[in-house]
Order: sequence, then structure tokens, then C-alpha cells
Amino acid sequence: MKKFKRIVLYDLKQKPIEKEFIDNLKQFAESVKIVFAEGEYLKVLKTSDLEGADALITRLFDYYDSKIFENSNLKYIGAMHTDVSHFDLRILNEKGIVLTNIPGYATESVAELTISALLNISRQTHDAMNFVKKGNWGFENFLGWELNGKTLGIIGLGRIGKRVAEIAQGFGMNILHYSKAEEKSPYKFVELDELLKRSDVVSLHCKLTDETKNILNNSNLKLMKKGAVLLNSARMELVDLETLYDLSKQNRIFVWFDELQDEKWRKKFQKLNNIYLTPDYGWMTKEAQQRVRKLTLNNIKSFLENKL
Repeated sequence: MKKFKRIVLYDLKQKPIEKEFIDNLKQFAESVKIVFAEGEYLKVLKTSDLEGADALITRLFDYYDSKIFENSNLKYIGAMHTDVSHFDLRILNEKGIVLTNIPGYATESVAELTISALLNISRQTHDAMNFVKKGNWGFENFLGWELNGKTLGIIGLGRIGKRVAEIAQGFGMNILHYSKAEEKSPYKFVELDELLKRSDVVSLHCKLTDETKNILNNSNLKLMKKGAVLLNSARMELVDLETLYDLSKQNRIFVWFDELQDEKWRKKFQKLNNIYLTPDYGWMTKEAQQRVRKLTLNNIKSFLENKL
């Protein structure tokens, strides 16, 4: 089997991939170079980092400067995540750079986290735990509500959306969906406005494209029921944040974001008690990480064997 001259691994400094994975990478290249970043979205990777490299394996969801790839000798990029919207695919095609990703590796992890966030909102679990930890006692402030009999509207019925629907059905929820999977789905398809009007909980699971950017916007967000919940484990750009902030400030809806990258918006939302934020960690389970490492190595092997 042929090898790469050099693989550059772009990785997280705080919790780098273990030595075993790097040793496995070495079987596919004459040398492996590691470039660390303190966190995501920092644009740490530079053209000079790719000198002599014909492959890039990236664990980071970053916003890459297209000039990095225009001026490189890369033949292959292996993204260790599902979403590749942060790559300029036109440039990669022009340069003949093959890009692979790992669809589905965190389906279960993200779906379970989504339901976990919903349960936390419906029963105020996190607030109740902190209340007791601070030495308090009493149930008066924690009147919750049951999922059984409520309607869940799913926008985007892909792998994760379907799994969320399956789990929610186990709680006795009624499922509506709005997606391209209209004819293939066992769940009831409705148009987006109807879904927003009828749902007690709305869960976003669509990819970010030109079509889906701001799919929830100033006109349709206001259709949601008072007291409804919006769950977003996907990209923040799917939602008009200004409108969402106004509705939340009026205590019209509850909101959960796992991937609110914009620090300015995080600081604004942090001040509201009906906004729940987690640190983009839907994929962070032992099982998902085992899968992503294995599938990344499989993708590299397939490329080198001309099987892609």
C-alpha cells in the first residue's frame, strides 16, 4: 500500500487524541506532524504548517482560510466530524483535494443529549440539583411537566432526527416532522408553519445550507406556542438569534443550544433563565470517539487504496 509523505494532524491542545491513534496514523505516512489549537474556530492552522504535507487530518471544526489549501500540495483531507460546511468545496474541487467526513458517528450521542436537554427543561433538573447543593430544600419552585402526550416537531429527519423521534415516542410523545424525507417517514409530515404552531417542543436537526440558513426567522418563530421548547443541537445559523432573544426575553419560549459559537450571543443569552447552553459536546462520548477514530483510519486506508 502506498503512503503519504506527511500527514498533518490538526488537533485540540487541551485533550489531544491518544498516542494509539497517532501510532496508527504513522502506518499511512512517512511522517506525522501535529498542530495544536487551544480551541475551535481560532484559525490556528497556517499555510506554513502544511509545508511538505499531502494529507490533513483535522479534529477541529474551524473556519479555514481558502488560501491555505490553494497554496498547499494536499491530496487528501480527512475531517473527523460530520459537517463539512466550513470548507470551501469549490477550492478543494479545483485543487483536486479529496475530502472525507464521518457521517453518523455521533447519532446516538447527539440524540440522547437532545432528549436529556428536554428532560432537564421539563423537570428543571439542573436547577433543582444546584438548589439542594447550596443547602436548600423544598419542591415549591420546581413544578415540571410530562413529555407523555406532548407533540414533538422535528425539522430535518436525518439520522439524528429519526433517533430523537424514536426515543421521544418511548416517552409517549406525538411526532410531526418537516423535512425532505416526507414520503419515506413513518411520522406525520406537515409544513413548517403548521409544525411550529402545533408543537410543544421543536427540535432542529437539519444541515446548514443556503436553504436552511435562518430557517427559523422573524416571521415564523413567533408562531411557536407560548411556553414551547426549542432544541438546537445543530448549527446556530439555522435560527434568527435576534428574534429568538426577544421571544426568550418575553418568557415566550424555552431554548437549548449545544453549539452557540458566537461569544457575544452567549453572553447575552446567559442572562436569561429560560435559555440553556451547553459547550458543543454532543459528540463527546466514549463510544462516539471510538467510532470516529476507527472510521477516520478506514477513510485514510480507502483513499490510499483508491477505493473512494
